[in-house]
Amino acid sequence: MTRSGAYTIAEVEALTGLSAHVLRQWERRYGFPRPERTPGGHRLYGEEEVELLKRVRRLLEEGATPQAAIRRVLSEAPKAEGLAEETKRALLAADLAQAEGLFRRAVRLLGPEGAAREVVLPVLRELGEAWHRGEVSVAQEHLASTFLRARLQELLDLTGQPRGAPILVTTPPGERHEIGAMLAAYHLRRQGLPALYLGPDTPLPDLKALAQGLGAQGVVLSVLMAESLRALPDGALHGLAPRVVLGGAGATAEEARRLGALYVEDLGNLPQVFWEEAA
Repeated sequence: MTRSGAYTIAEVEALTGLSAHVLRQWERRYGFPRPERTPGGHRLYGEEEVELLKRVRRLLEEGATPQAAIRRVLSEAPKAEGLAEETKRALLAADLAQAEGLFRRAVRLLGPEGAAREVVLPVLRELGEAWHRGEVSVAQEHLASTFLRARLQELLDLTGQPRGAPILVTTPPGERHEIGAMLAAYHLRRQGLPALYLGPDTPLPDLKALAQGLGAQGVVLSVLMAESLRALPDGALHGLAPRVVLGGAGATAEEARRLGALYVEDLGNLPQVFWEEAA
């Protein structure tokens, strides 16, 4: 068994009796199974998915067609709907044991990337909005953010560190909200790019010195509070690294141009910036 309860395709063959060819064919034809991918492109299957495949194999032995067996097993499988809402309620009740169990369930059902996208990020967003409306106390928001930040750091650690000139990921000086930067680093690593997460609030001279010392290919700055950018002088980000990228709710294309950076609105487009550079 490999990292984080995930199995390679060879291990799944041994555990289920289903060949790698069949698994890949079903993935293309039926959208099942849904393995995670390592930075090198290798498939990794979660424990819950292996159990579902064992049930499919039993139905095949009873005479069901692959399509019918897969449809039946998926219809009976535990659903991921409501996990974000349940996690939010558990955190507001300070029930960290329940929140931990829900997070683990999300990873099993959705995979690490799905858990980050469909549970961690929505819960953080909803709690932040509730705090702004006065519906959640500062203490409750801090407790939830600390818990979710730790889970996200765990997912980030599990991605490993791809080789190559690093991409330094942080937030601008004065910006302490780091979840966006952590998600950016996670997304880059999941796409096989060597993101190095520095934590929040990095002074620009230190960031430039580190980028030069490591031969970094780029810097990514995640911004939630627009004030942290407005405090910087024109051209402040120019020359930090070969590529400097701004993103997040507090960033705009106009501010990026003023400061000497590229603007990426959608996290999904971030890897493309560095793939284009490599090409």
